[in-house]
Amino acid sequence: MTKRFFLNLLFTCFSFTYCFAQQSSVIWINEHALPIDGDNQTKYLAYLADQLKGNTICGLAEASHGTHEFSVEKTHIINYLIRHENYKSIGFEFGHSPMVAINNYLQTGQGDLKQLMKALRLFDNQEIFELFQSIKAYNDAQAPASKVALFGFDTDYFASDIAASALYCSKYLIANPQLYTNTKAALPVLDKIAAPGDNNLYDLSDSETGAIGSLNNEVKVKSSSAEFKKRLSLLYQGTLGSNPLARDEFMAENIADFQQANKAKTIIWGHNLHLAKDTTMAQCKAMGYYVRKTYGKQYYAIGFDTFKGSVTVMDGDEFVKHNFETKPASFSAVFANAKFPAFFIAFSNAYGDPFYNVTNNITNIYANWGNSGTLPMRPGIDFDGLIFIKETTASIPLN
Repeated sequence: MTKRFFLNLLFTCFSFTYCFAQQSSVIWINEHALPIDGDNQTKYLAYLADQLKGNTICGLAEASHGTHEFSVEKTHIINYLIRHENYKSIGFEFGHSPMVAINNYLQTGQGDLKQLMKALRLFDNQEIFELFQSIKAYNDAQAPASKVALFGFDTDYFASDIAASALYCSKYLIANPQLYTNTKAALPVLDKIAAPGDNNLYDLSDSETGAIGSLNNEVKVKSSSAEFKKRLSLLYQGTLGSNPLARDEFMAENIADFQQANKAKTIIWGHNLHLAKDTTMAQCKAMGYYVRKTYGKQYYAIGFDTFKGSVTVMDGDEFVKHNFETKPASFSAVFANAKFPAFFIAFSNAYGDPFYNVTNNITNIYANWGNSGTLPMRPGIDFDGLIFIKETTASIPLN
């Protein structure tokens, strides 16, 4: 009886302490968060711009690729930063080749945007379409040097994109036979990659992989076409695709290559897991870790979180909708108790921030439903700020 009494007392004390701490955290959010909806939007965007003083890379992350409200809010941020803070390039967590065609549309108006977006899988939605159209409208009023450029910072996955890059590189080498000492060894490998059939890049022998790697190393240190250099680099990245940790390091390298070539303030759009600045979420050095290593405090990362609602994910090549609600013992559940249903909060070790450097979970939904649920995060360490929207809805597939 005595043992049970003390166990009940201990549980009661623990529950009281936890509830008190949670209540204190919610009070702190209510005092420091900025609502992002309605008439408050201009105020919070100006505050966000102030947080970005001296910034080079602004990361706009997301708990899922298929959430309507995330994309809408990021569109508001991007349009504001383009028009008021001189951001001139936007990178997406997607392959280089499809984004080249869409960027050409944004610069020149050539092509059918809906057709060009069909390759973008979960990004092939109404929300992203409207973002691209708003950028196109902005570009139409600008001189060529002031237009916003779009790029994909992920490696190319699809056989058609990989084959197109191999063919491009092969033609370039044939037209410029004296530029590189490794041309002779690389040409038959590029022809093999570009040949019809399955994705031949992943069936290369060690010697064939070595030929691409040697040419890539040579091209890195010699002056050459920027497009040839990028496509060859992507092919080389593909030869290392069996290493699951290589992708994020390559994505960070691709971002730095693009940004340092055009010297523009840059916005990057990708999953929370990739944009987080430290290793808490991925449990390894993900893309954001390498971006922070390159840019330091010039990289400002904003996570996006939600508590419940519906989301679009992929089932094979089909869009499907799932409902979800995040577990009670999470940051997401705490944020859901704030007085604002949608808000921006900047994390800091000043002002008694109860979240700073504390580990707890936020919502995580993968492109395929799979192991979706939550992932750990340390506010102020993994993300400088967070946009939380309590209830969200599925993105709208583009028809």
